[in-house]
Amino acid sequence: MLPSLALILLMTAVWSYRNAMGAANHAYDRSLTTAIRAIAENIHVSDGRILADIPYSAMDLIDEGVQERIYYAILGPDGVTLTGYEDLMLPEGLDPERGVPLMVDAHFREHDVRMGILEKRLYAPELPGGDTVTILFAETTEARTQLALRLFLDSLMWQILLVAVVVVILVFALSRTFHPLLALRESIRQRGTEDLTPVPVNEVPTEVRPLIDAINSHMSRLAQMLQTRRRFLADAAHQIRTPLAVLGTQAEYGGRQSDPEEMRRTFASMLDSIRGTRHMANQMLILARAEQASDPLQERAALDIAELARDVAGDFAALALEKRIELAFEAPGAPLRLNGNATMLREMISNVVDNALRYTPAGGHVTLSATRLRTRAVLRVTDDGPGIPVAERDKVFQRFYRILGSGDSEGSGLGLCIVQEIGKTHGGTVHLGDGPGGRGLSVEIILPIEDLWLEYTRRANRTSD
Repeated sequence: MLPSLALILLMTAVWSYRNAMGAANHAYDRSLTTAIRAIAENIHVSDGRILADIPYSAMDLIDEGVQERIYYAILGPDGVTLTGYEDLMLPEGLDPERGVPLMVDAHFREHDVRMGILEKRLYAPELPGGDTVTILFAETTEARTQLALRLFLDSLMWQILLVAVVVVILVFALSRTFHPLLALRESIRQRGTEDLTPVPVNEVPTEVRPLIDAINSHMSRLAQMLQTRRRFLADAAHQIRTPLAVLGTQAEYGGRQSDPEEMRRTFASMLDSIRGTRHMANQMLILARAEQASDPLQERAALDIAELARDVAGDFAALALEKRIELAFEAPGAPLRLNGNATMLREMISNVVDNALRYTPAGGHVTLSATRLRTRAVLRVTDDGPGIPVAERDKVFQRFYRILGSGDSEGSGLGLCIVQEIGKTHGGTVHLGDGPGGRGLSVEIILPIEDLWLEYTRRANRTSD
């Protein structure tokens, strides 16, 4: 701020000096004009000769004890000096208007002078060479400079005083304004490394509140991300501990066996445990990725959700054939285009189909359909398996929640939780209902398509800002 004030003061000082010099010149030029006119009035023609009577008043130019040097010359029609200083000449390139005084800056005898020039017509046709004389009257500029300097210093003193007052007022105002911010800075410095509580905005200036709001919004997202990571680590530690203990027990049991057949059975059990643990670890990583995808536009692309569902059904065709389950796909009449993350959406559909095939007994039916409902795409997976009781349907979206007696030991309890998180990331919802004829389960995923999805993402961006 101080360099800016210094620059402004310098600019106003230059402007003040120019004004002071202009005012001094204006005042002294009036005296110079009066002197020239006084001389011009005393020039006349007598007996064919030009006579000039220089009045004393024209030469008496004194300013508060400073005696200026006065130089004058009267030039005849032929340019010859009639009286005055013979080396005082009309500056080159000037064409003064007759009867109008002209003031110019010049240099004479190593002095800077202010010269007044006036051409006067004598109306004497008998004069040879013309009847116009030129009056040159010059004075040194010491008095002008001193007057301009006094005016400039007076103005500069008030400007410096004004700047000093402004600086004092600004320092006082800024100290009071930034005192809450300094206190806020100290409180934030004293926070713990994981303290992401919102910054209070009650005592900060109104102008700074939008910045504090933006910081709080960012801290809220960081807190959510840290909470997700802590929850993921806690769940991972808890859920992997049991399979590792089982594997250790199986390995110890197998190491004590001498019967090759019993050892093969033990190793087969270990392989099943490893597969189940691997499946759970993969689903936990997918869930963590879905929960941390705070930006719904990240890695998005235009895609046909119906075509994506058809590909997923094809991927599970071999598994359905192996389990002797009829897997059908019902396609819509037109593409269902939306903007989304193809990898995550594929994982979402795969989890629903995998759950349906996992819990549907042999000889059952699983149907995957994609339809359009006004401005939304509806993915529906139905089966005729045991289904989920109505009282349990809200609980199955929780992490690692499994219904007792569900009959599948390889499930991790994360499938529907992953489906809900990915659907939420894409602005959709997940609903559970009864299967065909009241048997089994129906999982319905509703997603906004194209225009509605873009409106959702714009609204989500405005909320995060």
